[in-house]
Amino acid sequence: MNPIRRTHHPLQALMGGLLIAAAGLAHADFLFTVNTTADLVDINFSDVQCRTAANNCSLRAAIMQANHLSAAGVITIVVPVGVYVLGPPVGSDPNGDNGEASGGLNITTPLGPDQYLQIVGAGADRTFIDGNQTDRVMEFAAGRVARIEGLTLRNGRRGGINSFAGGLLNFAELTIANCIVENNRSESSGGGVISEGGSGSGARLDIIDSIIRNNQAAFAGGGLSLSGINTIRGSTIHGNSAGISGGGIYAHATTYIVNSTISSNVANTDGGGIYATLATTALYNVSVVNNDADHDRDQNGGIGGGVFIAATNGRFIVVNSLIASNTILDAPIDDDCNGPLEVYGWNLFGTTSGCSYSGNGTAARGLVALNSIGPLQDNGGPTPTHALLAGSAAIDTTRDVLGCVDEIGIRLDFDQRGAPRPAGMRCDVGAYEYGAIPPVNERIFGSGFDVAP
Repeated sequence: MNPIRRTHHPLQALMGGLLIAAAGLAHADFLFTVNTTADLVDINFSDVQCRTAANNCSLRAAIMQANHLSAAGVITIVVPVGVYVLGPPVGSDPNGDNGEASGGLNITTPLGPDQYLQIVGAGADRTFIDGNQTDRVMEFAAGRVARIEGLTLRNGRRGGINSFAGGLLNFAELTIANCIVENNRSESSGGGVISEGGSGSGARLDIIDSIIRNNQAAFAGGGLSLSGINTIRGSTIHGNSAGISGGGIYAHATTYIVNSTISSNVANTDGGGIYATLATTALYNVSVVNNDADHDRDQNGGIGGGVFIAATNGRFIVVNSLIASNTILDAPIDDDCNGPLEVYGWNLFGTTSGCSYSGNGTAARGLVALNSIGPLQDNGGPTPTHALLAGSAAIDTTRDVLGCVDEIGIRLDFDQRGAPRPAGMRCDVGAYEYGAIPPVNERIFGSGFDVAP
């Protein structure tokens, strides 16, 4: 059962039993509407009613009901405005997985076939699920097909045994749409999110119009650590850090990034923005700006401030993308990439040293002035971007008269903000279209760039 996918129309809060199909989500066969922020368990798994001992419906109780349903259908959990603080894990292994009754919210393997689960908040600036620095916020088991929308997942932490993924651990087919994942920490890898393929899990992760920011990993993948199959669209990965590699993204499986921004992430060794190894990583109209490698300046060193490609048996493909103003040592030394790149279309770099170029080679790459790229900020649309400034070499310079395209060759008619492409003769390089006006009210972060209650 496949969800209905939506790209640039953020969810409006629909409460009081209204079905969510009007917002672009699937019709609900089972609807649980949360009506308390208290972290309470469900008292009866067999009655198909979300009910705690206090006679209300908590987020945890709704998820427990979803875990115990055996019938086919769409399960919708509606989560109103509020801060949902999770209690600490209870059990002999406080750093491990503690089932569904305490700690992080664990979504288990479905008991029945053809189930689709959607957890729908009132907007990422209004509905907060808070791990309270005691456990991972959420985990989705293999076999689930699920979507979370309009939520902030924050303040998760994993340490000690099984310390992977501070914010969210995914083994399922999961869509994260119009969400923020922030301020989570792992003492291993995947500060914000891990999507873990292998062992028959068949993990797939689609991130749409979302922000992954200010997460930390002690080892790899400060923002995201990705295996399985992954797509990132219309999203911003920024301000994340890794103690070793892949400050923004550690990609070790097939990963497509489209109309997105990778900015201001840091790694203490290689790959401040992206560290890629194995399989294929491909960028289509992506802006990789202001990331830093060797951030701690220690004796271990580090390279590839923007992009580091570790394995020659994988592919790193760059199409109509902007990779500039990336550094090592947090110093004014351009270090945009290191490793073998395949370049197609027209791509712009602050410096082309450090990488080798195949594909269309020199015919597909040029240089851009760093002072022609604006700071990361709210430029309209659902997620922050780097604007192109007047006179930038990225404006109207892509080569393909058919326009910019995604990983399957579909034309990109909008930029990351939802503004129409092209605004001039041809679409612009990177995630931002100069001179294009995005739709109004297309934000997931409310009245300011960093909103919190």
